[in-house]
Amino acid sequence: MDDLSRIDRRGLLQVLGLGAGALVLGIGPARAQPGVAQSGKGQFGAILGIGADGSVMIVCPASEMGQGTQEALARIIAEELDCDWEKVTIRQPWADRAFINPAAKRQLTANSMTVTGYFPSLRKLGAAARASLVEAGADRLGVPSADLTTAKGQVRHAASGRALGYGELAEAAAALPLRADPPLKPASAFALIGAKKPRKDLAVKVTGAAEYGIDVHEEGMLVAALALAPHRHAEVTASGIDEARAMPGVKTVSRVNGGYAVIADGYWRAQKAAAKLTVTASASPIAGLDDAMVAATIAKAFDAVPAEPFPNIDVLSFPVRGPPSDPAAVAAALTAAPRRLEAEYAVPYLAHAALEPLCCSARFKDGELLVRGPLQAPEASRDLAAAIAGLPVDKVRVEVTFIGGGFGRKWSTDFVEVAVQAALAAPGQIVKTIWTREQDFAQDEFRPAFVARYKAGIGTDGKLLAMSSRIAGQSINRFHKRKGPPGMGDPSAAAMLIYAAYDFPNKLIEYHPADLSIPVGFWRSVTLSQNAFFAESMIDEVARAVKADPLAYRRAMLAKHPRALAVLDKVAEMSGWTGKRAKGKGRGVALSYADNAWCAQVAEVSLSGKALTIDRITCAFDCGLAIDPPSVEAQMSGGIVFGLQAALWGEVHFADGAVSSANFSDYRMAMLADVPRIDVALLQGSERPGSVGESGVPPIAPALVNAIADAGGPRIRRLPIANSLDIKEARA
Repeated sequence: MDDLSRIDRRGLLQVLGLGAGALVLGIGPARAQPGVAQSGKGQFGAILGIGADGSVMIVCPASEMGQGTQEALARIIAEELDCDWEKVTIRQPWADRAFINPAAKRQLTANSMTVTGYFPSLRKLGAAARASLVEAGADRLGVPSADLTTAKGQVRHAASGRALGYGELAEAAAALPLRADPPLKPASAFALIGAKKPRKDLAVKVTGAAEYGIDVHEEGMLVAALALAPHRHAEVTASGIDEARAMPGVKTVSRVNGGYAVIADGYWRAQKAAAKLTVTASASPIAGLDDAMVAATIAKAFDAVPAEPFPNIDVLSFPVRGPPSDPAAVAAALTAAPRRLEAEYAVPYLAHAALEPLCCSARFKDGELLVRGPLQAPEASRDLAAAIAGLPVDKVRVEVTFIGGGFGRKWSTDFVEVAVQAALAAPGQIVKTIWTREQDFAQDEFRPAFVARYKAGIGTDGKLLAMSSRIAGQSINRFHKRKGPPGMGDPSAAAMLIYAAYDFPNKLIEYHPADLSIPVGFWRSVTLSQNAFFAESMIDEVARAVKADPLAYRRAMLAKHPRALAVLDKVAEMSGWTGKRAKGKGRGVALSYADNAWCAQVAEVSLSGKALTIDRITCAFDCGLAIDPPSVEAQMSGGIVFGLQAALWGEVHFADGAVSSANFSDYRMAMLADVPRIDVALLQGSERPGSVGESGVPPIAPALVNAIADAGGPRIRRLPIANSLDIKEARA
């Protein structure tokens, strides 16, 4: 797709396939310049086009990786536009400040904030376009705008029975100034938002026409295979370079970050030649590292590294806020409590394991650079590519393909860096760099391993009087040299170790960064991927210690949060929570929450000796307004399966200064027979949308270990569960 930000209006219409007389709109300038921040809110550039034939083109500003971003964002616009949904076509984005997420102030697809971030601005975009069309229709028909209505891509005058199609009005409407505050539909009038319709991207994915990063192809394309060291920042040498260069089809062998790229006229020729290279690390940040060293370093951090405090943040507000903790008051409350409970929990490093391994294509030609691939951060990818190539950003074009699984891994840009380096070594032709599965695992940016130590003070009535939690593990912000919020520990490590939503006094969270150089990054649900397991396991242990029903114990601390109570009540109803358990049967509950979204899950298990069978998982989820309910349900089920794999088997090992988990044979994934029945119920507790994509992941691990304890099994405090029990096929 041509770079729409660098062509005039006529060229834009040709690219979008709309023809003359089309209306092309965005909130803000339609020709935003790459790399130049725009003033005001919602600077999306040329995001919406209406053709003379009534066709509607929407350029999705965010990346589609299976979560339904394209469908949801297009529906938001189309709902307010009142167009004919059958005439809507959606296209992929490119890197441009015009596409920034208003909430993030960056162009990215991550942190479950795509729909929540774009929702207000895209509603205004659709409504502003509709208002312009109505105004143009009023002028054409010679009637007041107030006498006109819109529906199915038409402006209608009920009194005379006349109607004009949007295509007939597009040119005139394009000449009108956009209203800054157009009238919006009431939620009661929504027809697309909340409807159950097939997704627009379904057909191309079923037929194989969808272009993922691995599918990028041009005539004469070159392919780069890699030979890499155990760490991206290792100092390396290589033998066999001359032998590789002499192999059939090989164009060149080039140094790239962490190793070498062998560039050839086809994948198998490149891969066969790359196998001739032996890469040796003369120095590596993880030289000699093994599992024992990792565990020892994290344990040592509790005593050797000063604690960084973390406030009692309320993640339900944006920006997040909360009062600081009072360590002295918490210590005093713990000491004075009639009863105390202590526990230590641990989680290992986790891989992203996206089914589409890392890949990216690039071409350097005539002083300009093209990058195409499965990118969650196209803007950051463009800026990095420009820096590597020594080009101004307006000479770099970054285009986004479909993403075959991201989970946070493709928010990083290390694989883009390698692709650009390979392209610069073979100028003039596009070079597709493909990582093997083993390289994808070895060079992953893992979810860090953590250990959390809890102390709880309990009153004679069984209520919590105080709780402290200390966590040790790697900092994602430190690894990437990012500045975190001042005066607090890294939120990706420490946030929500104790839920702010639970109403009890004297909470203290402290973080001890562990000095490790393992590449780490954001993993689906980030902080809550580990901290929901810690926090909800500890609450469950407290409830059982005072012989309280774990679900009722949670309810008693959530009176200020009716939406939390609603999802707990719903999941209790779905799972038959109050029913009697047969011997060896158990139910466990867990809760998590994020921006305007509450999720409760119940896991039902059977335990016979060490044999564990998962019988059923029920989930009640309130994300406020669900734009596309079937996609929300699918995201929740998919998140549960993603979290299930990590809870049962997820574990990355290290030996001899390298990752020893090399492929799916070493990193067990969930098969169809491993997945139990999953029931999802959607609730609506708000008229605005909340976070969805990551919300299904956090509760499943604590729900499972809580169910195992309920079934009479061991209290599992270290994941994965398979290290403690034998996992059997799930109930059909």
